[in-house]
Amino acid sequence: MVRTLQLRLALTLFSVLIVSNPCSAEDVDYPTQTVRLISSFVAGGGNDFMARVLAQKLSEMGQVRDRGGQAGGEMGDIGTDYVARSAANGNTLLVTTNATIAINPQLFKDSVRFDPVKDFAPVSLLARQPFLLVANPNVPVKTLGELIDYARANPGKLNFGSSGAGGGAHLSGEMLKAFLNIKMTHVPYKGAGDALPALLGGQVDFMFVAILTARPFVESGKLRPLAVSSKGRNSSMPDVPAVSEYPGLEEFEADLWYGLLAPAKTNPAIVDKIYRATAHAFEDPKVKARFEPFGTVLVGSSPSEFSTDIKRDIGKWSTVIKAAGLGSP
Repeated sequence: MVRTLQLRLALTLFSVLIVSNPCSAEDVDYPTQTVRLISSFVAGGGNDFMARVLAQKLSEMGQVRDRGGQAGGEMGDIGTDYVARSAANGNTLLVTTNATIAINPQLFKDSVRFDPVKDFAPVSLLARQPFLLVANPNVPVKTLGELIDYARANPGKLNFGSSGAGGGAHLSGEMLKAFLNIKMTHVPYKGAGDALPALLGGQVDFMFVAILTARPFVESGKLRPLAVSSKGRNSSMPDVPAVSEYPGLEEFEADLWYGLLAPAKTNPAIVDKIYRATAHAFEDPKVKARFEPFGTVLVGSSPSEFSTDIKRDIGKWSTVIKAAGLGSP
């Protein structure tokens, strides 16, 4: 079950943070009431954690309350749709991921009720969280280059696991196939809890996994790290190359991102105030310390930059989804 969470921010403290940035439009009377951060993911997950940390930083009076929402289709989009239909006054915001905004609308066209571009005003790209490409040590490769060479020499022999068809780990593997035009078999599992034991047991050869999840097995030698899926290396594992460092993969980027969105037609001056407050919050070393040691890179980009990222991501994943033969016709 996917629950929609409200993180209620105390008006006074949130206002102080926003007004403390004199470069924003001072003439806009905002906020005028309690601001809510909505997360349409189950409590305890990465998106929920991002929303809670942001709410706590913006206001120490933040509370989490369950709206009692039910799952809204395969992707549980009830919270996303709720924000899309909310008043464009900046008082209801969405903390979400590229899975919901850039991927699911293409995989589940028949059931998604919102338009990821037309129904939202981008506020800020909050953070990026790359995957770590890991292989079972019994596979005769030690680098991504060797994995590619092995796959080309043995078409169809390698298989890769994922936590589910259409998820980030699956599509990262499909992107690798599409970029290099190599044949590998995807084996989906019902969540990381099933996929990881299969990788450790040798039922699948390699997999894209969250850095935090994979690190203990890498450190114990049970999994072999080959590359990170981000555009560049990750500071938490600086010795592991990025996929994009290899010939033919220079444009490869397949990380999970978290973003902050407002309903469409929200006053740009209000959007700017929220963005500046968020960027200010992410400058706090204590906030960074809660994310960066685990591979998550805080960003805090501007609304225009985030808008560009969303459109680029939609185009990128559209190509991968079509190449993999996924999604609604």
